[in-house]
This record gives sequence, structure tokens and C-alpha cells, in this order.
Amino acid sequence: MINLKRRIARFPNRKILFTDFFDTLVHRNVHPNYAMRLWGKFMVRELGMSFSSERLFTIRNESLTYLGKKQQRPTLEVKYKDVIKEVYNRLVNTENLHDVPFDRFKKLFEKADYIAEISVQFKNDELIDILSDYKDKGYQIYLLSDFYLSKNVIVKILEHHKMAHLFTDVFISSTVGQSKAKGGLYRYVLDKTNTDPKSVLMIGDNKKSDDTNASKYAIESYHLKHFSHKFRNKKNLLGSDKNDFKKVCHTIKTRCLESEYQFSEYILHFYFFTERLYISAKRNGTKDLFFLAREGHFLKQLFDCYQEMNLFKSEEKINTHYLKASRQSATQLALRPLPKEGFEKLLRKFGDMSLQHFLDWFPFSDDTKITITSDIPFPKDEIIPDFFKSETMDYLRNNLIFQDAYAKNRETQKGAFLEYLNSFGANYQENGLALVDVGWGGTMQESIYKFFKKKIPVTGYYLGLKEIYNIEKDTKRYGLNFSIYPNHDFSDDILMANGQLYEQLLAAPHGSTLSYKFAQEGESPTVEYHEPNEKMVYDKYIGSIQEYMFTEFKTLFAELRAIDYSQEVVQEYLTDMALRTGIFTTRKKLNFIRQITKGFYQNVGENKVGLEYNPNSISISKVGLIKTFIKSPEKVFRYLVKIKPFLFYKGFYWLSWPVNLSYYYIRLNFWAKRKWLKKGLLS
Repeated sequence: MINLKRRIARFPNRKILFTDFFDTLVHRNVHPNYAMRLWGKFMVRELGMSFSSERLFTIRNESLTYLGKKQQRPTLEVKYKDVIKEVYNRLVNTENLHDVPFDRFKKLFEKADYIAEISVQFKNDELIDILSDYKDKGYQIYLLSDFYLSKNVIVKILEHHKMAHLFTDVFISSTVGQSKAKGGLYRYVLDKTNTDPKSVLMIGDNKKSDDTNASKYAIESYHLKHFSHKFRNKKNLLGSDKNDFKKVCHTIKTRCLESEYQFSEYILHFYFFTERLYISAKRNGTKDLFFLAREGHFLKQLFDCYQEMNLFKSEEKINTHYLKASRQSATQLALRPLPKEGFEKLLRKFGDMSLQHFLDWFPFSDDTKITITSDIPFPKDEIIPDFFKSETMDYLRNNLIFQDAYAKNRETQKGAFLEYLNSFGANYQENGLALVDVGWGGTMQESIYKFFKKKIPVTGYYLGLKEIYNIEKDTKRYGLNFSIYPNHDFSDDILMANGQLYEQLLAAPHGSTLSYKFAQEGESPTVEYHEPNEKMVYDKYIGSIQEYMFTEFKTLFAELRAIDYSQEVVQEYLTDMALRTGIFTTRKKLNFIRQITKGFYQNVGENKVGLEYNPNSISISKVGLIKTFIKSPEKVFRYLVKIKPFLFYKGFYWLSWPVNLSYYYIRLNFWAKRKWLKKGLLS
């Protein structure tokens, strides 16, 4: 750049500088065409399109080529606005774009181009400093660029790099319709600015466009020989998105594993859930997302951050809300009048319980509970098998005080919840209700749907689905990281094995919602209980882990935004990561699991705190387990991951080394099936 200063000094009468933009003022860390691939990635995501970014990239390229031939001009001189219109028409006419007005499409098109470019650019600070110095000396500086983006988009990029103030004006070939490559842009700018070419010095990296063609108009030029950048551009034609993707994820995972924050590498699972949630919500036209307490607390934080870093305008954002609900509070909303209520939901999971446990499920006053239990001639604390079919339950149903308290509670809960839900200001009556939660089956979704008397659609977006309920048209649900619905495969079996760990890492800083109440101004509409052990675990462990994961989440977004990867690649990576995490569990991690499970509180049934690993709870025989493992090891992976914790708790961790070998067998088994059993006829 010293030579540039000397060149300018040699011509003191040249008070006007023309400068190129790409590979002159800014460089890219990818091949130039890759920015357009990223444009395709963002467009597909924002419009909820069902085909690949690579296909959209091809459509854009072919549109540009077609317009060049039609208008009999080089593609660099084709107007940007014409390309947008042509791409739009092709998508609409092939039914790949529905109910998207052209104005909205155009705004997204330009925004996606802008974000794609700034995601991969870095500045030539040395040249910018020189131009800034001459700007201060009174020089006029004009930017001339042969490029497919419009002047408006280029100006926004200049503003992003904080250099827009340097330029008196900006001239872009796709806006003017003339190019440096053909020479017409020089003539246009000289005429437009009424400039004497002898007062101009052109600065650029392209020998023909910025040097040879400039001289044809008597413009002195300075050719920047950026061989290293040109070589990098050629080199970036090599490699693969998959390898770039894995490199970023592996770097994050390694940093998490080496940190003091146990299982913080799970931020990879939560990041891709967040991304898939965004894509799915866009595809479904979802305007509002209700994140369910308590796992939704951290998930909402991640989603809000994703949207903020995403840079698309506020009118494109999805509104997010935090809805405090639990299985206990939501199930009460769906209660029918007592004569018709069979308590099927509780019966399915918690058939054995005591009278006191059942009454504690209701927000009755202590006096009411005492009165009810004193009227029933059975022990209140005795665990009763098939409680809902027991004689104790028959007595309870006929108890007048219980009948009255039950009926009043039904009305209070329904009214208070409706008031609470309306306070969010979302138009769920017309748009339906979209819930977000960790999973695993959709109990709260079902309960809220019944609360609406099945007249308002309630959609569920879950990290994973492990159970299938009576899914109807208006209760669609999506397991975004894994799902047994409509079917499950190798990846799903692996990812769903450690479900409780997802829940524990997504713990919230507040208690479980027991019920709803009509709140005065400034009051909470929920009645909550934060079990002491659960609170201790969050305060001591989970809170700091979430803070660390949040930082890595932002790093992941920044690093992955410039890579056009597929969700198939994501699933492959997450599956192998879950496989390794489940099998190669260290003593340190197992000890951590033992500590955090002390706060795993179940707010329905016997209100248990903590988890126990009991091999006797496995329903399949040992022989059947071995046979299944040999044939389809992923089917018993959920049992396999319990072996090390069980041996560790019993003091025999040293016996668990054979478990490590199973990783290699599982990978071999999966590889062999894909290679030799491609018909997929084995279940």
C-alpha cells in the first residue's frame, strides 16, 4: 500500500479516486459463488420452502443466464430487480412458493443477499485507512463495482463495515446496466459526475476491468495484485460443507468437554433443535410460539437469541411467550365433570398411589383435604394398587365435600387459565396455539386441546417424541431431534435413550406450576412449588452450565451461519455424539449425574425426588436382550446406557470397560446394514 500512496502523490492534480469493492476493499473467506449458496440457505429457511438451497441457487443462476440472453447483455449488466422478478415467477409458476406477495419476497431476497455477504466478508483495513486519510484531505471517492447485487444492498454492506461515509456516490453494474468489464460503467460515471478522467485514479484488483479498460478512458489506474486472495478463492472451490460443518461442531464440543461444565456439549442438541424449530415454524406459518415451563425457559432464551442474531427484520420475527404450565396444572384443565371423569391420564402412569397423594394433586385447602380424608374410612397414606379402581376411590367419588371442591376447582382453573392465556395478546383463536417443550408425548398439548373443547388447533413442537397419543388433525406434533412418529429409525433410538438428561440440563430457576388463580395487578397468575433439592441442583450446577452453553450457542450461530449444511448431516453428527456420550461415560460425568438427579422432581403421583437405575425394571429377558443387541443394537441402546451408571453406583465401575466395545459394534452393525441390506426389510 506504500506504492499506492506514492502513486497518488505523483499526481497531485488527481483529486478523485475510483475504487473497486470486492477483493479490493473487502475480501471473502469463501469462494465468491458460495455467498449466493448462503443466500439460498436463508431464503429456503425464511420462506419455509421444501427444497434445497442448492436448487434455489441453481434457479437463480439460470434466471440470470436467461435474462442475459434475452436482453443481449452480459450477466453483470442484468438489473438486480429483473433477477428477483424472474426467480419469483419461476417459483410461483412451479408451485414452489405459495401465498407470498412479491413485495415480501423482494425484501427477503435483498435481506438474504445482505446477510450472506456480511457473513463471509472481512475488510482490507489498510486500504480503507488510506482512503479515509485522502477523504479527510478533500478527495472525492466513488465506488465502482461489477456485481449482481443492487446499489441499495451494497450501501447497506458499506454501512455494516462502517465505511459508507467515505464515498461520494456508489455505482453498481446491476443497477446502472453498464459494467467495467465492457467499459460502459466508466463512461457512465464520468458523464454522471461531470468528471475529467485526467483527475481520476482507479484502484482495483482486476487487470482487465480495473486497469486495461480504465486506461481506454484516459483514467490512470493502480492494480492491486492480490494473489493470495485470488489463490484462496480458487482453493475454496475444494473441500466440502460437511467437513466444514463437522470442524465447527467438533471445536465447540471439544471446548465444552474440556470445560468445567459437565455435559455442556449438549448445547449442540439444543442449538439444532432451535434451528429446526425456527425452520418448522416458518414452514407452517406460525406467528406465535408458547414455550412451556419449565424446560421452555432456557429453550425460549436460545430461540430469542437465534432470532436476534438472525438479523431479519422485526416483521419477520416469530413472537415468543413463556407459558407456565405443568402436567399437573394442564391435566386439571382437561378434567370433565366428576361422573364422567375416569382420570385416564393419571391412570396410565400413576395407577398406584395413596389417597393423600391424589388429593395433593388438587389445589384444595389443607382444611378441605383433612375434612375429606377424615370422612373416608381408609388410611390416607397407604399406597393402593389400581387406586382409581379401588374402594377408596369409590368412597371419594361419593364424598359431598370432594364433589363440591372438585366442581369449584374445575371452574376456577378454567377461568384463571383463560385469563392468563389472553394476557399474552396472541390471536390463538384464529391462528391456533403452538406449544414448545422438551417432549416426550404431548400430555399438556392434549389437555389444553381438550380445554378448548377441541375447537382450536394445538400444535406441539418437541425436542423429541417417545410416545404416540391419539393424534388428530388439530393436534399435530413434531419431534424435531428424534421421534417415534410416524416411525423411528437408528438415529431416533440412539437420541432418545437419555431423555432425563435433556430435562435436567433444561431445568428452570423457578418451581413447578401447581394451579392457576385469578390474579390482582402485579400478582402472578400461577401457584408454584420449587422443591428444595431441585432448587439446590439448579443453583449449584445447572444455572452456570446454562450460562456457559448460552455463550457457546452464540459462537455456534456465528460459525455455522457461513456454512450451507443439510439437516441430514446434522442428524448424523448428533447421533454419533449421543452414541459416544452414552457409551464412553466417565466417572466424573457419572458422579455429576448422581448429583443432579437428586433434584429430579416428579410433581404427579408419589412426588418422587431423584432417579434410580434398576435393572429389574427391564421388561425384556436377558436372552432376548442379547439377541436384539446382536441383530439391532440401537433397539436396546436405552438399556445399554444404564449399565455404567448402575455399576458406578454399586462401586463396580471398573467392570464396565466392555461397554466401550459396544460403540464399535453398533457402528459396524449400522454400516453393514446400509451396505448389504439396502432393501431395509429387517425391522
